[in-house]
Amino acid sequence: MLTYRPLTEQDLEQFAALEQYAFPANYAGYVSSEVHTNRLARLRGLFSGDTLAAQLEVIPLRIQAGAGEIPAAGIGAVASAPALRRRGHVALLLRHLADELRAQGVPLAILYPFKPSFYRRYGWAIFFERRMYSGPPERFASFPAAPGAWQPGGDEHIAEFDRIYRGALRGRFGPIVRDTAWWRDRVLHTSHKRPHNAYIWRDAQGQGRAYLIYHLPGDGDQRRMEFRELVALDPTARAQLFHFIAGHQNQVQRVRFRAPADAPVNLLFPDPLECSVEPDFMLRLLDVPAALEAYPFPPGVSGRLTLAVTDTWIAENHTVFALEFVAGRCEVTRLPPDAPADLRCEVTTLAQIYSRYLRPRTAAAFGVLEASGREALDLAERAFAGLAPFSSDFF
Repeated sequence: MLTYRPLTEQDLEQFAALEQYAFPANYAGYVSSEVHTNRLARLRGLFSGDTLAAQLEVIPLRIQAGAGEIPAAGIGAVASAPALRRRGHVALLLRHLADELRAQGVPLAILYPFKPSFYRRYGWAIFFERRMYSGPPERFASFPAAPGAWQPGGDEHIAEFDRIYRGALRGRFGPIVRDTAWWRDRVLHTSHKRPHNAYIWRDAQGQGRAYLIYHLPGDGDQRRMEFRELVALDPTARAQLFHFIAGHQNQVQRVRFRAPADAPVNLLFPDPLECSVEPDFMLRLLDVPAALEAYPFPPGVSGRLTLAVTDTWIAENHTVFALEFVAGRCEVTRLPPDAPADLRCEVTTLAQIYSRYLRPRTAAAFGVLEASGREALDLAERAFAGLAPFSSDFF
Protein backbone atom coordinates (compact mmCIF):
# COMPACT_ATOMS: atom_id res chain seq x y z
CA MET A 1 0.00 0.00 0.00
CA LEU A 2 1.43 3.38 -1.09
CA THR A 3 0.42 6.54 0.75
CA TYR A 4 0.81 10.15 -0.45
CA ARG A 5 1.08 12.80 2.24
CA PRO A 6 2.98 15.87 3.47
CA LEU A 7 6.13 15.11 5.41
CA THR A 8 6.34 15.45 9.18
CA GLU A 9 9.33 16.16 11.38
CA GLN A 10 9.75 12.40 11.85
CA ASP A 11 10.30 12.03 8.07
CA LEU A 12 13.04 14.64 7.76
CA GLU A 13 15.93 12.26 8.26
CA GLN A 14 14.75 10.08 5.35
CA PHE A 15 14.14 13.13 3.17
CA ALA A 16 17.57 14.58 3.90
CA ALA A 17 19.33 11.30 3.20
CA LEU A 18 17.54 10.85 -0.12
CA GLU A 19 18.10 14.47 -1.15
CA GLN A 20 21.80 14.15 -0.43
CA TYR A 21 21.94 10.86 -2.36
CA ALA A 22 20.14 12.25 -5.42
CA PHE A 23 21.68 15.74 -5.50
CA PRO A 24 25.15 15.55 -3.89
CA ALA A 25 26.49 18.55 -5.81
CA ASN A 26 23.69 20.81 -4.55
CA TYR A 27 23.30 19.42 -1.06
CA ALA A 28 24.25 22.01 1.57
CA GLY A 29 22.85 20.42 4.74
CA TYR A 30 19.18 20.00 5.42
CA VAL A 31 18.29 19.68 9.10
CA SER A 32 18.86 23.22 10.32
CA SER A 33 16.30 25.38 12.08
CA GLU A 34 16.06 27.80 9.14
CA VAL A 35 15.58 25.14 6.47
CA HIS A 36 13.29 23.13 8.72
CA THR A 37 11.00 26.12 9.21
CA ASN A 38 10.96 27.19 5.57
CA ARG A 39 10.69 23.85 3.80
CA LEU A 40 8.79 21.34 5.90
CA ALA A 41 5.33 22.52 4.82
CA ARG A 42 6.36 22.24 1.16
CA LEU A 43 7.60 18.63 1.25
CA ARG A 44 5.54 15.75 -0.13
CA GLY A 45 6.26 12.06 -0.14
CA LEU A 46 4.98 8.70 -1.34
CA PHE A 47 5.38 6.15 1.43
CA SER A 48 5.49 2.39 1.41
CA GLY A 49 4.60 1.76 5.04
CA ASP A 50 7.01 4.01 6.92
CA THR A 51 9.58 4.03 4.10
CA LEU A 52 9.87 7.13 1.93
CA ALA A 53 9.68 5.73 -1.62
CA ALA A 54 9.64 9.05 -3.53
CA GLN A 55 9.74 12.70 -2.59
CA LEU A 56 9.52 16.26 -3.89
CA GLU A 57 9.26 19.85 -2.80
CA VAL A 58 6.42 22.05 -4.03
CA ILE A 59 7.14 25.78 -4.09
CA PRO A 60 4.23 28.27 -4.32
CA LEU A 61 4.94 30.77 -7.08
CA ARG A 62 3.46 33.53 -9.13
CA ILE A 63 4.89 34.00 -12.60
CA GLN A 64 4.76 37.03 -14.86
CA ALA A 65 2.69 36.53 -17.98
CA GLY A 66 2.49 39.49 -20.31
CA ALA A 67 0.70 42.25 -18.41
CA GLY A 68 -0.38 40.04 -15.51
CA GLU A 69 0.57 37.26 -13.12
CA ILE A 70 -0.55 33.63 -12.85
CA PRO A 71 -0.34 31.34 -9.80
CA ALA A 72 1.90 28.32 -10.31
CA ALA A 73 3.76 25.64 -8.43
CA GLY A 74 7.48 25.02 -8.76
CA ILE A 75 8.52 21.41 -8.26
CA GLY A 76 11.99 20.53 -7.03
CA ALA A 77 13.96 17.87 -5.14
CA VAL A 78 12.23 15.05 -7.05
CA ALA A 79 13.87 11.78 -6.10
CA SER A 80 13.08 8.11 -5.51
CA ALA A 81 14.61 5.68 -3.03
CA PRO A 82 17.59 3.75 -4.50
CA ALA A 83 16.11 0.33 -3.66
CA LEU A 84 12.63 1.18 -4.97
CA ARG A 85 13.34 2.69 -8.37
CA ARG A 86 11.68 1.98 -11.74
CA ARG A 87 8.36 1.08 -10.12
CA GLY A 88 6.39 4.15 -11.19
CA HIS A 89 6.63 5.84 -7.79
CA VAL A 90 7.67 9.27 -9.10
CA ALA A 91 4.84 9.24 -11.66
CA LEU A 92 2.32 8.38 -8.94
CA LEU A 93 3.77 11.06 -6.66
CA LEU A 94 3.45 13.68 -9.39
CA ARG A 95 -0.12 12.59 -10.14
CA HIS A 96 -1.16 12.98 -6.51
CA LEU A 97 0.49 16.38 -6.43
CA ALA A 98 -1.36 17.41 -9.60
CA ASP A 99 -4.67 16.53 -7.93
CA GLU A 100 -3.70 18.49 -4.81
CA LEU A 101 -2.74 21.57 -6.81
CA ARG A 102 -5.86 21.42 -8.98
CA ALA A 103 -7.99 21.31 -5.85
CA GLN A 104 -6.18 24.42 -4.60
CA GLY A 105 -6.87 26.30 -7.85
CA VAL A 106 -3.25 26.25 -9.07
CA PRO A 107 -3.42 25.84 -12.88
CA LEU A 108 0.31 25.55 -13.74
CA ALA A 109 3.36 23.58 -12.57
CA ILE A 110 6.97 24.07 -13.65
CA LEU A 111 10.11 22.05 -13.04
CA TYR A 112 13.65 21.58 -14.27
CA PRO A 113 13.97 18.08 -15.74
CA PHE A 114 16.78 15.62 -15.19
CA LYS A 115 15.56 14.10 -18.47
CA PRO A 116 12.87 15.90 -20.53
CA SER A 117 11.46 12.72 -22.08
CA PHE A 118 10.63 11.35 -18.63
CA TYR A 119 8.36 14.27 -17.76
CA ARG A 120 6.99 14.64 -21.27
CA ARG A 121 5.23 11.29 -20.78
CA TYR A 122 3.14 13.00 -18.12
CA GLY A 123 2.29 16.14 -20.06
CA TRP A 124 5.20 18.46 -19.27
CA ALA A 125 6.80 20.38 -22.15
CA ILE A 126 9.88 22.57 -22.53
CA PHE A 127 8.48 26.09 -22.44
CA PHE A 128 11.50 28.27 -23.05
CA GLU A 129 15.06 28.29 -24.25
CA ARG A 130 17.84 30.63 -23.26
CA ARG A 131 20.85 31.92 -25.13
CA MET A 132 24.15 31.40 -23.33
CA TYR A 133 26.80 33.94 -24.33
CA SER A 134 30.48 33.66 -23.50
CA GLY A 135 33.77 35.24 -24.47
CA PRO A 136 36.84 37.06 -23.15
CA PRO A 137 36.23 40.43 -21.46
CA GLU A 138 38.24 42.14 -24.21
CA ARG A 139 35.23 41.65 -26.51
CA PHE A 140 33.30 44.17 -24.38
CA ALA A 141 35.81 47.01 -24.76
CA SER A 142 33.82 48.91 -27.41
CA PHE A 143 31.07 50.02 -25.01
CA PRO A 144 31.65 53.55 -23.65
CA ALA A 145 30.82 54.78 -20.17
CA ALA A 146 27.81 57.05 -19.69
CA PRO A 147 27.31 59.67 -16.95
CA GLY A 148 26.46 57.81 -13.76
CA ALA A 149 28.09 55.38 -11.36
CA TRP A 150 28.15 51.74 -10.25
CA GLN A 151 27.42 51.18 -6.58
CA PRO A 152 27.44 47.94 -4.55
CA GLY A 153 24.01 46.45 -3.92
CA GLY A 154 22.84 44.18 -1.14
CA ASP A 155 19.79 43.06 0.80
CA GLU A 156 18.91 46.65 1.63
CA HIS A 157 18.49 47.39 -2.11
CA ILE A 158 16.03 44.57 -2.90
CA ALA A 159 13.21 46.97 -3.79
CA GLU A 160 15.45 48.69 -6.34
CA PHE A 161 16.66 45.39 -7.78
CA ASP A 162 13.06 44.25 -8.11
CA ARG A 163 11.92 47.41 -9.88
CA ILE A 164 14.63 47.01 -12.54
CA TYR A 165 13.99 43.26 -12.85
CA ARG A 166 10.25 43.68 -13.37
CA GLY A 167 10.70 46.56 -15.79
CA ALA A 168 13.28 44.79 -17.94
CA LEU A 169 11.25 41.56 -18.20
CA ARG A 170 7.83 43.16 -18.51
CA GLY A 171 5.75 41.50 -21.22
CA ARG A 172 7.44 38.11 -21.04
CA PHE A 173 5.96 34.83 -19.86
CA GLY A 174 7.89 32.98 -17.18
CA PRO A 175 9.79 35.39 -14.88
CA ILE A 176 9.09 34.50 -11.26
CA VAL A 177 7.48 37.20 -9.14
CA ARG A 178 10.04 37.51 -6.34
CA ASP A 179 9.39 38.42 -2.74
CA THR A 180 12.08 39.66 -0.35
CA ALA A 181 12.99 36.15 0.82
CA TRP A 182 13.42 34.92 -2.76
CA TRP A 183 15.71 37.82 -3.60
CA ARG A 184 17.76 37.37 -0.45
CA ASP A 185 18.06 33.58 -0.37
CA ARG A 186 17.99 32.59 -4.05
CA VAL A 187 19.35 35.55 -6.00
CA LEU A 188 21.67 37.73 -3.94
CA HIS A 189 23.18 34.78 -2.07
CA THR A 190 24.45 31.38 -3.18
CA SER A 191 22.96 28.08 -2.03
CA HIS A 192 25.67 28.07 0.66
CA LYS A 193 24.47 31.49 1.93
CA ARG A 194 27.54 33.31 0.64
CA PRO A 195 26.71 36.65 -1.02
CA HIS A 196 27.18 37.11 -4.73
CA ASN A 197 28.88 40.22 -6.08
CA ALA A 198 26.06 42.65 -6.90
CA TYR A 199 26.16 46.20 -8.33
CA ILE A 200 23.54 48.70 -9.45
CA TRP A 201 24.18 51.30 -12.13
CA ARG A 202 22.56 54.66 -11.40
CA ASP A 203 22.46 57.44 -13.95
CA ALA A 204 23.48 61.06 -13.35
CA GLN A 205 20.09 61.72 -11.71
CA GLY A 206 20.60 58.80 -9.29
CA GLN A 207 18.02 56.56 -10.95
CA GLY A 208 18.85 52.84 -10.93
CA ARG A 209 18.65 51.52 -14.51
CA ALA A 210 20.76 48.34 -14.55
CA TYR A 211 22.22 45.75 -12.23
CA LEU A 212 24.48 42.73 -12.38
CA ILE A 213 24.96 39.79 -10.00
CA TYR A 214 27.89 37.43 -10.45
CA HIS A 215 30.63 35.35 -8.89
CA LEU A 216 34.24 34.67 -9.87
CA PRO A 217 34.99 30.92 -9.85
CA GLY A 218 38.34 29.43 -10.85
CA ASP A 219 41.91 30.49 -10.19
CA GLY A 220 44.83 31.94 -12.13
CA ASP A 221 44.39 31.71 -15.89
CA GLN A 222 41.11 29.80 -15.44
CA ARG A 223 39.22 32.49 -13.57
CA ARG A 224 35.74 33.22 -14.92
CA MET A 225 33.04 35.82 -14.47
CA GLU A 226 29.79 33.85 -14.16
CA PHE A 227 26.64 35.96 -14.09
CA ARG A 228 23.56 35.10 -12.08
CA GLU A 229 21.82 38.01 -13.75
CA LEU A 230 22.64 40.84 -16.12
CA VAL A 231 19.62 43.19 -16.34
CA ALA A 232 19.03 46.62 -17.89
CA LEU A 233 16.03 48.83 -18.59
CA ASP A 234 17.24 50.48 -21.81
CA PRO A 235 20.09 50.47 -24.39
CA THR A 236 22.26 53.01 -22.52
CA ALA A 237 21.96 51.02 -19.30
CA ARG A 238 22.74 47.80 -21.17
CA ALA A 239 25.93 49.35 -22.54
CA GLN A 240 26.99 50.09 -18.96
CA LEU A 241 26.71 46.40 -18.10
CA PHE A 242 29.16 45.58 -20.87
CA HIS A 243 31.45 48.48 -19.97
CA PHE A 244 31.61 47.11 -16.41
CA ILE A 245 32.62 43.69 -17.77
CA ALA A 246 35.35 45.23 -19.95
CA GLY A 247 36.94 46.60 -16.81
CA HIS A 248 37.80 43.05 -15.72
CA GLN A 249 40.18 42.31 -18.61
CA ASN A 250 43.12 41.80 -16.23
CA GLN A 251 41.18 39.79 -13.67
CA VAL A 252 39.21 37.14 -15.57
CA GLN A 253 39.76 35.17 -18.75
CA ARG A 254 36.16 34.44 -19.67
CA VAL A 255 32.69 35.88 -19.16
CA ARG A 256 29.44 33.91 -19.30
CA PHE A 257 25.82 35.10 -19.07
CA ARG A 258 22.34 34.10 -20.22
CA ALA A 259 19.71 36.02 -22.17
CA PRO A 260 16.24 35.40 -23.62
CA ALA A 261 16.11 33.42 -26.85
CA ASP A 262 14.90 36.46 -28.81
CA ALA A 263 17.61 38.81 -27.49
CA PRO A 264 20.09 39.35 -30.39
CA VAL A 265 22.98 40.41 -28.16
CA ASN A 266 25.61 39.80 -30.84
CA LEU A 267 24.18 42.61 -32.94
CA LEU A 268 25.94 44.94 -30.50
CA PHE A 269 29.41 43.40 -30.74
CA PRO A 270 32.05 44.08 -33.42
CA ASP A 271 33.37 40.55 -32.76
CA PRO A 272 30.50 38.25 -31.79
CA LEU A 273 30.48 36.28 -28.57
CA GLU A 274 30.12 32.54 -28.58
CA CYS A 275 26.45 31.66 -28.33
CA SER A 276 24.54 28.46 -27.68
CA VAL A 277 20.81 27.84 -27.25
CA GLU A 278 19.83 25.63 -24.32
CA PRO A 279 16.40 24.25 -23.29
CA ASP A 280 15.32 25.10 -19.77
CA PHE A 281 12.25 24.60 -17.55
CA MET A 282 9.23 22.46 -18.42
CA LEU A 283 5.60 23.55 -17.98
CA ARG A 284 2.50 21.49 -17.18
CA LEU A 285 -1.06 22.80 -17.67
CA LEU A 286 -2.74 21.16 -14.68
CA ASP A 287 -6.14 22.70 -15.35
CA VAL A 288 -6.64 23.85 -18.94
CA PRO A 289 -9.79 25.98 -18.40
CA ALA A 290 -8.35 27.66 -15.28
CA ALA A 291 -5.01 28.29 -17.02
CA LEU A 292 -6.69 29.95 -20.00
CA GLU A 293 -9.01 32.04 -17.83
CA ALA A 294 -6.05 33.27 -15.75
CA TYR A 295 -4.03 34.31 -18.81
CA PRO A 296 -3.78 38.07 -19.56
CA PHE A 297 -4.47 38.14 -23.30
CA PRO A 298 -3.91 41.26 -25.44
CA PRO A 299 -6.89 43.58 -24.81
CA GLY A 300 -7.66 44.02 -28.50
CA VAL A 301 -8.20 40.32 -29.19
CA SER A 302 -11.81 39.21 -29.62
CA GLY A 303 -13.49 36.19 -31.16
CA ARG A 304 -14.38 32.57 -30.58
CA LEU A 305 -12.75 29.24 -31.38
CA THR A 306 -13.07 25.64 -30.26
CA LEU A 307 -10.06 23.68 -29.10
CA ALA A 308 -9.73 19.90 -28.67
CA VAL A 309 -7.05 18.93 -26.13
CA THR A 310 -5.55 15.46 -25.82
CA ASP A 311 -4.41 14.70 -22.28
CA THR A 312 -4.02 11.05 -21.31
CA TRP A 313 -2.78 11.86 -17.79
CA ILE A 314 -5.41 14.32 -16.48
CA ALA A 315 -8.81 13.25 -17.78
CA GLU A 316 -10.51 16.56 -16.97
CA ASN A 317 -8.34 18.25 -19.62
CA HIS A 318 -9.11 15.64 -22.28
CA THR A 319 -12.03 17.20 -24.13
CA VAL A 320 -13.12 20.08 -26.37
CA PHE A 321 -13.26 23.64 -25.05
CA ALA A 322 -14.97 26.72 -26.47
CA LEU A 323 -12.81 29.83 -26.01
CA GLU A 324 -14.42 33.27 -26.11
CA PHE A 325 -11.92 36.16 -26.12
CA VAL A 326 -13.18 39.55 -24.89
CA ALA A 327 -11.21 42.56 -23.58
CA GLY A 328 -8.08 40.64 -22.61
CA ARG A 329 -9.85 37.75 -20.94
CA CYS A 330 -10.90 34.30 -22.10
CA GLU A 331 -14.14 32.61 -21.05
CA VAL A 332 -13.85 28.82 -21.35
CA THR A 333 -16.78 26.43 -21.77
CA ARG A 334 -16.38 22.66 -21.62
CA LEU A 335 -17.92 20.78 -24.56
CA PRO A 336 -18.39 17.04 -25.16
CA PRO A 337 -15.22 15.21 -26.26
CA ASP A 338 -16.77 14.44 -29.67
CA ALA A 339 -17.75 18.06 -30.40
CA PRO A 340 -16.27 19.55 -33.59
CA ALA A 341 -13.11 21.62 -33.01
CA ASP A 342 -11.34 24.36 -34.93
CA LEU A 343 -7.95 23.42 -33.42
CA ARG A 344 -6.61 20.13 -32.06
CA CYS A 345 -3.40 19.43 -30.15
CA GLU A 346 -1.73 17.55 -27.30
CA VAL A 347 -1.64 19.25 -23.91
CA THR A 348 2.16 19.53 -24.31
CA THR A 349 1.74 21.56 -27.50
CA LEU A 350 -0.86 23.75 -25.82
CA ALA A 351 1.60 24.46 -22.97
CA GLN A 352 4.19 25.64 -25.49
CA ILE A 353 1.69 27.84 -27.31
CA TYR A 354 0.39 29.15 -23.97
CA SER A 355 3.91 30.20 -22.92
CA ARG A 356 4.62 31.72 -26.36
CA TYR A 357 7.53 29.32 -26.85
CA LEU A 358 5.73 28.00 -29.94
CA ARG A 359 3.72 30.12 -32.35
CA PRO A 360 0.37 28.57 -33.41
CA ARG A 361 1.24 28.91 -37.12
CA THR A 362 4.59 27.23 -36.51
CA ALA A 363 2.86 24.44 -34.59
CA ALA A 364 0.49 23.90 -37.50
CA ALA A 365 3.35 23.98 -40.03
CA PHE A 366 5.22 21.31 -38.06
CA GLY A 367 2.17 19.11 -37.68
CA VAL A 368 1.70 19.31 -33.90
CA LEU A 369 -1.41 21.51 -34.16
CA GLU A 370 -4.29 20.61 -36.43
CA ALA A 371 -6.33 23.54 -37.74
CA SER A 372 -9.60 23.12 -39.62
CA GLY A 373 -9.47 26.66 -40.98
CA ARG A 374 -7.35 29.76 -41.23
CA GLU A 375 -9.64 32.03 -39.19
CA ALA A 376 -9.25 30.12 -35.91
CA LEU A 377 -5.50 29.79 -36.43
CA ASP A 378 -5.22 33.56 -37.01
CA LEU A 379 -7.19 34.22 -33.81
CA ALA A 380 -4.89 31.94 -31.81
CA GLU A 381 -1.87 33.68 -33.33
CA ARG A 382 -3.15 37.07 -32.15
CA ALA A 383 -4.19 35.78 -28.73
CA PHE A 384 -0.78 34.32 -27.88
CA ALA A 385 1.35 37.07 -29.40
CA GLY A 386 4.21 38.57 -27.41
CA LEU A 387 7.84 38.34 -26.38
CA ALA A 388 9.59 35.00 -26.04
CA PRO A 389 9.35 33.36 -22.58
CA PHE A 390 12.25 33.52 -20.16
CA SER A 391 13.23 32.96 -16.55
CA SER A 392 16.60 33.34 -14.88
CA ASP A 393 15.70 31.44 -11.71
CA PHE A 394 16.42 27.85 -10.77
CA PHE A 395 15.06 25.49 -8.12
